[in-house]
Amino acid sequence: MIHFYSILLVIFFMVHSKFECKQVLNDNNYNIDGTIENSNWEFVRDIFKSNFHDGLDIGASLAIYHNGKLVVDLWGGWFDKNKTIPYTNDTLQLVYSTSKGIVAVAVALCVQKGLIDYNELVTTYWPEYGQEGKENTTVADLMSHRAGLPDFGHSFTLDDILNWKTMTDALEKQKPVWKPGTAHGYHAVTFGWLAGELVRRVDPEKRTLGQFIRDEITKPTHTEFYIGLPAALEYRVSPLVSKNYTNFESTSNVTNPLGEEDIFNDHRIHQGEIPAANGITNARSLARIYASLLSDLDDGQKWLLTETILKQATKSNTPENEGDQVLSNLPTSFAMGFMTFGSLVLGPGSFGHNGK
Repeated sequence: MIHFYSILLVIFFMVHSKFECKQVLNDNNYNIDGTIENSNWEFVRDIFKSNFHDGLDIGASLAIYHNGKLVVDLWGGWFDKNKTIPYTNDTLQLVYSTSKGIVAVAVALCVQKGLIDYNELVTTYWPEYGQEGKENTTVADLMSHRAGLPDFGHSFTLDDILNWKTMTDALEKQKPVWKPGTAHGYHAVTFGWLAGELVRRVDPEKRTLGQFIRDEITKPTHTEFYIGLPAALEYRVSPLVSKNYTNFESTSNVTNPLGEEDIFNDHRIHQGEIPAANGITNARSLARIYASLLSDLDDGQKWLLTETILKQATKSNTPENEGDQVLSNLPTSFAMGFMTFGSLVLGPGSFGHNGK
């Protein structure tokens, strides 16, 4: 399996040591290359290496920021399952639902600009959304998977899914599965169009969500994160390989092409905008974006969000122990697009978004 690794919430790594010179690493056995800041981070390199040794990864990258500084920057393995091309620091990877965290940052930036209020009704910004009992849905409901639209009520073609207006029109007309705001359930694919349409509606420049992310997130942070990959960069995307395929098959009795095995290796999927699932990036970029939410970085990069907005965006909107209506009543917890993990996992206040 090709995995994508990034330690997102670097504030919780408590390594107290005086930084030494960076150690340049090169392990020809697994093509592992990159740097660690000092010997305190060797255990991370060892774990990374063990994944290749144990056959858990074909190719991967990993990055960690600590106190605003890049302290681990590793890549290794192979670009393809036939192991003909090395996985390098130039490789890009599709990251599935980790994309939702970057969409959450985009919405938070709109809140920071005064364009969106989490407590307002969705119809304030998207009037057509108020159909079929959805008129009282708040932005907070939508962002925390409480909108009642975890799936579509009918089948779609690939052309439909790649047409933004087709998908948002369908969401406008759809009746919610539960009364919005009364329960939560993971909106695996619909979340991206719901949150993304909010950004499109309020953006004075009327950009696509992918362009908004490039202009407002990746350009300021000098990173790469694509929702809508430029065709010229397709050659850098490592194909996904999975022993136990996990797809986005519908939870209702309808079908959609995202449930087909290997569909996420299709260049049409890469180059379209499916914001909940088709983000393409690398570990260094993803870690840097999250690090820039937490503090200024050592190279002069300033915070993307103010402390006030970050607190709003990362505060859980899920009642304690409320079961997820989609994920077999598991006690998942969501803030404004971010997953919150609790003190037993990564420490108090931890947030981010996983992906498969």
